[in-house]
Amino acid sequence: MTILNEDDVLERLEAQSDLPSFMRVAHDILLSGIRQFLPSLFVDNDEEIVEYAVKPLLARSGPLDDIDVALRLIYALGKMDKWLYADITCFTQFCDFVQHSKEAVHFHDDVTYDFIANLNSITQNATLFNAIKSMKYSDFSIYSEARYGSLVKTALSLAVTSLLKELVW
Repeated sequence: MTILNEDDVLERLEAQSDLPSFMRVAHDILLSGIRQFLPSLFVDNDEEIVEYAVKPLLARSGPLDDIDVALRLIYALGKMDKWLYADITCFTQFCDFVQHSKEAVHFHDDVTYDFIANLNSITQNATLFNAIKSMKYSDFSIYSEARYGSLVKTALSLAVTSLLKELVW
């Protein structure tokens, strides 16, 4: 399992040029963070339990390899705040939407703004969210679509890192 660090996460996200690839990488990063967090839910220091019970649950084809199942377990055990559960669930659902959309979805699209407006990890940062909101509703003769898309990408990158901080850092 790869140990996640903030610089690597930001580099991987920044390397993505479009929203579908960004969301795919963000989803993979969040799933890795959940995988890294999951062993802490179980009895540790007992090698036999880890080897014969925990590892099969966390294996690539195991029942906890599904991000939705793992999230529900963590939340049901009271090991995750409601806002964190909601944000990661939103990321998962938006990723699925973007990947299966017949039309290309971009950072600057209204649906992406709606997604951002529902993320606690972004809306709780009033300065960031207000900057996005004011740029979204400004005259684009002042702000370009590319600049706005870049701000949205940055906000989403910060959201992913703040979610990971709650899980593993």
